[in-house]
Amino acid sequence: MSKQLIILVHGMGTHHKGNMLKEYKKAIADRASGFGISDPSFLSNVDYEEFNYSEYFDAIRKQFAENAQARQKGFAYLTGMGFEEKLLGQLTRFESNFGKDEFFYTHWLDVILYSTMYFGEKVRVDFIAFFEELRKKYDHKNIHIICHSLGTAVVHDALAKYYRINSDPFDDIPDLKTGGFNIASLWTFANVSRMVNLLNDLKDPNHSTVVTGKDGCTSNFVNIRHEYDPFTWFKTYDRKMEDSTTFVNTVFKKINTHDFYEYVTEPAVARAILNFIYGNKITPAQFDEGLSDYQKGSLGQEVKELKDLIDAAVDDPSINSVKAAIDQFKVIQKKIDELS
Repeated sequence: MSKQLIILVHGMGTHHKGNMLKEYKKAIADRASGFGISDPSFLSNVDYEEFNYSEYFDAIRKQFAENAQARQKGFAYLTGMGFEEKLLGQLTRFESNFGKDEFFYTHWLDVILYSTMYFGEKVRVDFIAFFEELRKKYDHKNIHIICHSLGTAVVHDALAKYYRINSDPFDDIPDLKTGGFNIASLWTFANVSRMVNLLNDLKDPNHSTVVTGKDGCTSNFVNIRHEYDPFTWFKTYDRKMEDSTTFVNTVFKKINTHDFYEYVTEPAVARAILNFIYGNKITPAQFDEGLSDYQKGSLGQEVKELKDLIDAAVDDPSINSVKAAIDQFKVIQKKIDELS
């Protein structure tokens, strides 16, 4: 039997190759230690590969920041129902202050670039080529995919196109038949695939083949979000399916609830990973010990303003477009900066 493999896919922003893997291993080892497992050698029982599209987007962002003509040409590729006139105007007029709006530049431009059919398609094609090479080496039954933030949209959109219910082995379409090549598990942290779908107008995550079972691509699905993650309140992913688990964290360990390390070290999430992928059975006593360790130093009253702000945004029916959501994200980010 082939060794198990974890494929890691990072989120928005700059991610140097290998950093997500280091962060993941540290998070699992730290929480395992909190559970009383001091020897992290179990991490070597699984192989790891990291799909990195950061360098590609970094180069594009740099070119856009330095060259107005390239920027205009690049934004001309924007397509999809979500690119309404106001948002397009905001982007195409982003001339003298391009890059000075740090929140937009570091958090949102990658989302915008990925959502274009031109730049996004390259990322999806690259991911499928990467995935297919590893699938042939390890066999689909031994593969686990762990993705975060924008990476959840990349993985969803790529797999939704690659796994097809009507796949025919005798045609020339490069694809896989749903239910016949399901991977072992898919773990989505801070899933933004529904929000991104408003922009790229690809397969709706609530009705795509990225689901468990005979009409899907995975045998198990785990979705993890923080209730006060500023990137998961708009178009929250909550698809119901068999053989799936949802974790919703409410504890503030730090102001940045979108942080991948913080997501992985949440005790219930870490226990699920240790159990399902590594075969480490955490006893109730060990879990209670880890939970107590995790809750030390958690934030309380100091984050009330941020929680109230996000709660209000969730309940505001006027925030129903990507443009309105981006504007509200800026308000939330300002509060995060104030509290940090």
